[in-house]
Amino acid sequence: MKNSTNKVDKKIILQKEKVILNESVIETKSSCRNIFMEELKEIYFSEKALIISIPILIKNAATEELSNALKVHLQFTMDHIKRLEDFFNSIGESNIVLKYEAMYGLSSNAKNIKKT
Repeated sequence: MKNSTNKVDKKIILQKEKVILNESVIETKSSCRNIFMEELKEIYFSEKALIISIPILIKNAATEELSNALKVHLQFTMDHIKRLEDFFNSIGESNIVLKYEAMYGLSSNAKNIKKT
């Protein structure tokens, strides 16, 4: 009788541990997803800030070669933003509300760059 009780107790303990483990895995997945989304949002807002800054840099470029390189970079940036927006929409995260003030500060610094 004592052995059967021990086996039942061990089964119950194992089941409880399995539930705890499953909850932990779900929590870890959720946490990783949140970190991933925050990073993607930061990239998105960085790219958006570049859309403001690059045209100013193009206008103030010292050489035609630099101006052309910045134009190419601007196109890549716009394509990247489109891909990020498509991704956010595809997973139901179209409502992006985070702002990264540091990146917006960079765009205001770009306005101060003068052509020499």
